[in-house]
Amino acid sequence: MDKKAKILPNDLEAEQSLLGCLFLSVDACADVFPSLNAKDFYSIAHQKIYQAMLDNYFKDVAIDYITVSNVLETKGELEEVGGLGYITDLTNFVPSAANYKYYMDIVRNDSILRQIIEASQQTINEAFESGSAKDVLERAEKYIFDIAQTRRTNDLEHIKKGVNEAIDLMEKISIDPNANMGVKTGFPTLDKITNGFKPGELIIIAARPGIGKTTLAVNFAINSALKYNKYVAMFDLEMSALQVAQRFICSTGRVPMDFVKGGTKDNNVWATLFETKKILENSNIYIDDTTTITPAEILSKCRRLKAQSGLDMVIIDYLQLMKSERANKDGNRQQEVAELTRSIKLAARELGVPIILLSQLNRESEKRADKTPQLSDLRESGSIEQDADIVMFISDVASENVSDSSDDALDYSLVIAKHRNGMRGTIPIKWKSEFTQFYEPGKDNLYTRNTSKIQKEKDVVLTPMENSEIEDIFKDE
Repeated sequence: MDKKAKILPNDLEAEQSLLGCLFLSVDACADVFPSLNAKDFYSIAHQKIYQAMLDNYFKDVAIDYITVSNVLETKGELEEVGGLGYITDLTNFVPSAANYKYYMDIVRNDSILRQIIEASQQTINEAFESGSAKDVLERAEKYIFDIAQTRRTNDLEHIKKGVNEAIDLMEKISIDPNANMGVKTGFPTLDKITNGFKPGELIIIAARPGIGKTTLAVNFAINSALKYNKYVAMFDLEMSALQVAQRFICSTGRVPMDFVKGGTKDNNVWATLFETKKILENSNIYIDDTTTITPAEILSKCRRLKAQSGLDMVIIDYLQLMKSERANKDGNRQQEVAELTRSIKLAARELGVPIILLSQLNRESEKRADKTPQLSDLRESGSIEQDADIVMFISDVASENVSDSSDDALDYSLVIAKHRNGMRGTIPIKWKSEFTQFYEPGKDNLYTRNTSKIQKEKDVVLTPMENSEIEDIFKDE
């Protein structure tokens, strides 16, 4: 039995009716033109007629059968669409423009279905031709994501709605100060200034090499996941998952990095390591060490994690190691970085979580008398500063406000150089290098395995077998 070819979804009568409404109503034009483009029509003739209408509309020329026909005739397309007779028929196709929204929804719905079919066919072809299921899957997700993104539009709204929402939120905050709290970092002053990192925010943490960007990011992840039970995904393009895990162990258990990397025969240290291991195994921290990852791949993996488990914050280490999906042929790195930061900002908005993006600084601050980093010190600057909601610098120029000098930790500063929705400022912090920990002096902001008020339901008790392992693992020969 012969199989008839299926016709792509379309409704020619709805298209004709919608075009007829556009001839009749200026209000319909104002509503439809921002929502549809010519390719949303199935008929080639209707695409050309609609485009002629758009040309007139944006030139502030009246839309009627004469002006539209003139545009088509100038382009040499009048006879292709059916001539002046067909244009005139469209003006008489509907008695009024009252139902234009109904026709618009039909045209838009069919257009989306056709785009989905086209994306699916493209995916099928690539699946036959490509040897990489991973690449095909990522492109398929991007095709669908792009279709969804092009359909996201917001109408102009009277300010009344926004004002009411703002007042309602202020009332909630007055009752509960944490009502609008974002993801906490565990650094009290920073959390007070930012009120937590908010969904959709892009937060830049920048510093010169070796100053501690990854350390601070790890501290944020530990505090968010272990103190506040948040789901955190960390993408590290520089270090392996093993190296990142070593930092988590060191900071969480307060075990010196020398022991974590070099090993030890100290039974007490091993008891701490087993305890720390269980704490991290019970956490909601996820690590990806793909070295050539793109923003689209990060978005794809985060979508899956959010759907399967949950997601509250994303950390990317770091910007200058990333490549965009479409690397610039002319080698313009600044343009590529602009595409990267914009893609990551859009990912934060789609996922509804804050994304912390680490970035290198150039060496300009070292040439100045005042070594404190500035926004102009961002490598491949411009787009980074523009897209970011918050920009923070880690500076080894100590703040004058350090109040605690009772330990041997190094004095640093956390400089909030840009804060789109709040205050800027400088926060004194200290760095305990052996534990790879930053902390605010004199404030209880460190997560440690001994903090009694944290995760009581997950208190760690070593099994007899683990205690035996500790005793036997490094017996004297």
